[in-house]
Parts: sequence; structure tokens; C-alpha cells
Amino acid sequence: MMMLTTVTHTGHFENCPVHKISARDSNKFVILCDGEKFPFVSVVEIFDVGGKTPPNEHSVAYEYFYVIAGEGKATVDGGTIPIRPGSYFVVYPGHTHEVENTGSGRLYVLTTMVPDEKFTALIRSGPEASLDDEDLRVLRGAY
Repeated sequence: MMMLTTVTHTGHFENCPVHKISARDSNKFVILCDGEKFPFVSVVEIFDVGGKTPPNEHSVAYEYFYVIAGEGKATVDGGTIPIRPGSYFVVYPGHTHEVENTGSGRLYVLTTMVPDEKFTALIRSGPEASLDDEDLRVLRGAY
């Protein structure tokens, strides 16, 4: 096996911080790459059944979403698309968007935002959360 010599950051999701933005939120975030250390933030957002993001937009950031597991819908500027494992979409700066879990189980979405626009700080300002057995099973790819 060839060793990587130029990797500057490695890790495993099980060692990453997990937070909610507020205690009342149903969504939690696994912070994979911290926007305070890098010019972007990358998280796994986990939506409970019925969970969704509030409508939001970013002034300069592009936001990339990739669905790992579950089903839902993405709404961008009023237009809605269904999302499922393997679906992805990019939201350009200045466009209002939200993601909602419409399935019968949790929705797992890899989200990357470039630049960070203080999203990491917002997530970290909320309470710590934890991953349960279902989260671990899905994120390990054993679902």
C-alpha cells in the first residue's frame, strides 16, 4: 500500500465534535472539517424524522449537499426537488434554500460550504450532541 505524504488533515467521524445549533433543534451536525481551520466547513447533518433547516441564504458561500441516506426534499427559491441517497445539489450565494426530511427514518446529508461564513462558529455555539447506534450504523456504511 502506498502511503500518502501530502495529507495535512485526516480523521474519522467518530472522533469529530457533534452539536446542535440550539437545544430545541432536531438536526445535529458532525463537524468533519472545521471552517475555523480551513476556508470551508464540511459536516454531516443528521435530520430526525420531520426535521428541516429554516429557510436561509448565504451572501458569498456556495453550499454543496450530498445525500448519504434517507429521503427528503430540497427547496431553493421556491422550487422543490426530491432527494434520496446519491442525490446532490449546489446552492449558489444569494439563494434562499432549505432541506427537509420527508422520509420515515433519519436523513443524512454531507454538506460543504465554501467559504465558511461563520457557519462553524454557529454550530459550535450550540449544545453538544451525540451519535446513537443508528447514526453509527449509517455513517459506517452498514445500513
